Amino acid sequence: MRTSRLVLSLAGAALSALMAGPTHAATLPEHDPLSIVVVSDQVNPNGLPDAELTQPGDLSTAIGGPESGIVVGELDEVASDCIDDALVALDAGVDVLVYFAHLPATSCAGADAQGMLTDAIRGHLEAGGGVVVFHHGVFTMPGKEGLLGLLGSTAGAIDWQPDAGQTVIATGGDHFVVTNGLDYPEMRTLQGNDRFGIAPGDYPAFTNVPDERYPGLSYLTEPGEERRTLFVSDYGAGALLGYDLRRADWAGHVVMYQPGEYQPNALDPDGANFQILANAIYYVGTTQDEPGGDGGDETEGDGGEDGADDTGGDPSSDDAGDDPDDGDDGDDDDDDGPGGDEGGTSEAGETGGSGDASAGEDTSGCSCMAGGRGSSFGFALIALGLMGCRRRRGAPHAAELATSSGTRV
Repeated sequence: MRTSRLVLSLAGAALSALMAGPTHAATLPEHDPLSIVVVSDQVNPNGLPDAELTQPGDLSTAIGGPESGIVVGELDEVASDCIDDALVALDAGVDVLVYFAHLPATSCAGADAQGMLTDAIRGHLEAGGGVVVFHHGVFTMPGKEGLLGLLGSTAGAIDWQPDAGQTVIATGGDHFVVTNGLDYPEMRTLQGNDRFGIAPGDYPAFTNVPDERYPGLSYLTEPGEERRTLFVSDYGAGALLGYDLRRADWAGHVVMYQPGEYQPNALDPDGANFQILANAIYYVGTTQDEPGGDGGDETEGDGGEDGADDTGGDPSSDDAGDDPDDGDDGDDDDDDGPGGDEGGTSEAGETGGSGDASAGEDTSGCSCMAGGRGSSFGFALIALGLMGCRRRRGAPHAAELATSSGTRV
């Protein structure tokens, strides 16, 4: 069983890199060290062995590894059933939250903490922090509805495809997450998809085999948001796989990426999926916009190979975050927005095994696991470490946490 939390210091990261050699399989621009907290838990509806299932501990090991390309200042992985350290990190101004939690959050004392986590993430985004929603973080469960509305999408069914897998089609044009360090071996012709703002055209792609599909994944939209669809797949009527989102009152961004069930594909530092994850962490950790102003991205995708615009480029460049085009944001009418009325609805939970598009992950009978509890030592480490990190945002949002409906222990 994997450990539920990992704190990686700058000294430890440097020592690991020295021992492993200077080469990074994933490539990123030079950047200051990033403070990162991962919130995770485990479900295994497809009965995968440990070596094939992405589970608690795997993300922090990959992100903190010498081949990730990510310069890590602080790295903490926290179980969704012991969320206290994540609340401390968000309050202290961590750069990036990677949300990989299927289950709603509870405190280490067992109290409901989902409301507190949602409020903390909202304050984090408003203050300029970034969020990467990875794989089953986007899946609906009772109690997660408010957070999924904040993060901008929801899924309610799975379809495990051991043979066909899932084709990942890059529709984000020249967006940094889509382009940096990536070579696409395939091309796919799309007829266009109004739900996701995709124009007809030819798009670069690669295929994951095997992979777990979320056929019901749909947008949850708000008026005035800026969103770009980064990745889709071409099964059924078209399936959402990834996006970049900024709401009007946020200085930060959310990037969602759905593929992630099968660990050898998801976390291979030589592979496209991990490069996308590393790109997303770097992008949300280094990109800020003025709340209420023009953000870095639009909802509408790019019209094939020649439809790219200048939004979502390298956040370290002077032009990052500009919005040179005034394309349709896809959300002028909520009833017609991605996923239907108010961005669509989802089932209350996952309802079965694998095999077809209506099947869902069975969360009964201990197939869910959040790992062990955190420690008071971890509290002190992350609080001290974050106080020493580069401060790129305003003051911590302690007042936000103090007025939330939960009780922190």
